[in-house]
Amino acid sequence: MRTCTLSEELFGFLDVEKKGSITFKQFLYGSAHVMKRPLFRQACELAFTECDTGGHGLISEQELGDAIRLAIPNLDDDEIHELFSIFDTDGDGIVSQNNFTSRLRQNPLLIALFAPSLVHKYSSQVGHRILEIV
Repeated sequence: MRTCTLSEELFGFLDVEKKGSITFKQFLYGSAHVMKRPLFRQACELAFTECDTGGHGLISEQELGDAIRLAIPNLDDDEIHELFSIFDTDGDGIVSQNNFTSRLRQNPLLIALFAPSLVHKYSSQVGHRILEIV
């Protein structure tokens, strides 16, 4: 991911020693910390629901891009395609809920891509608590 506000915030979260660099160990600890948060699973499910605007239980590249652009507005189509490829594990052009949540469990920091859409939609206390995850 190129430098943007979100990537800088994620880096700042991981760079606990504020050295301007992180170790692989810090990356793993940060990822594990996010995944162990009580609302992580719920955040994953809500993120999928937010992306699945058609309500058909699958996410298209366009739907994923629309959701991610709330976090990183200036992403181009190639960057969206690269991110979509992370979730489209079998290359069939669609992402099932199982593939989506599986990828988020493997790469928990990716949940930050969906935080703006979750907080926007679920601005209740649950939405704010989910934001605390990321």
